[in-house]
Amino acid sequence: MTDTIRLLRELDAHHFTSGTVIAERLGISRASVSTALAQAEQYGIVLERRSGAGYQLAQAIDWLDSHTIGQYLAKDSVLSISLSNTIESTNRQLIKNPQHGQVLATEWQTGGRGRLGRRWLGALGGSLMFSLAWQFNGGPAQLAGLSLAVGATVAQTLRQLGVEQIGLKWPNDLLIKLNDTGEVAKVGGILIEMQGDALGPAQVVIGIGLNIAFPAHWQSELDQSATSLSHHGLRCGRNELFGRLLSALESGLDTFAQQGFAPFLPQWETLNVWQQQMVNIIAPNGQIQSGTLIGLAPDGSLRLLSTEGEKLIHTGDVSLRRAQ
Repeated sequence: MTDTIRLLRELDAHHFTSGTVIAERLGISRASVSTALAQAEQYGIVLERRSGAGYQLAQAIDWLDSHTIGQYLAKDSVLSISLSNTIESTNRQLIKNPQHGQVLATEWQTGGRGRLGRRWLGALGGSLMFSLAWQFNGGPAQLAGLSLAVGATVAQTLRQLGVEQIGLKWPNDLLIKLNDTGEVAKVGGILIEMQGDALGPAQVVIGIGLNIAFPAHWQSELDQSATSLSHHGLRCGRNELFGRLLSALESGLDTFAQQGFAPFLPQWETLNVWQQQMVNIIAPNGQIQSGTLIGLAPDGSLRLLSTEGEKLIHTGDVSLRRAQ
């Protein structure tokens, strides 16, 4: 089956390209071109078709480019970037053989997922989906708070790029604050997987997904409100965003390796969308604990002030919701 994304790369939004020309360039049949491009709408892409002229993108696609991305990295960066058109999951691919500093990004994920096994939805050219492999000399026990440190690093970078209303929800969601009443919409998430011995070293794969542009009709497929960075102030393209995020993450992970979560804790609490608000902690069995979210413990546990006093909530499989 011909890769639809491969064919979409042959098109642009400024002029028509005939199916015959595409077929000759790629060494495939004209029928294969027609069949593959008929699937474009499944990727959220609208094509203009004109008899005798061919195909044209209704809107340009901002494809990822490793050279442009690399311009935002330090000269002594240890990061190595690989790009893919389509992959099941960047995390699953990297965790097979994680190499320190390896970055894998894709234009489209067929099996992307978030925390608790939730499906990740992305838009071709409108999402940033990547994974970063990193090795820590200590064992997994020394990595408490890592996902929170990553979240703080990503959110702070987004603020610097114009997304002033970006915030964090414990333990790993990136949200946009819609108003002063506590309403939020999800714009990204973080999924961390690790392997290694108890005493180290630990190999970690950090998966990050961000909505840069989000088709409105996808909202019906989600169990929570979602939005996009482009609707909330992002003032750069995908490649610059990716490059600046990688640069910040490389620096942040070095800091975490040396000092742990402590340097990130004040920043995380500043970005916490429900700091000092009433929340519900929902366990897998449906049991609910309610209280005021008063911040984080040094290990990244959630501090919940209930009628029974302060409690520490560890990540586990719980869900966090604002009390209505």
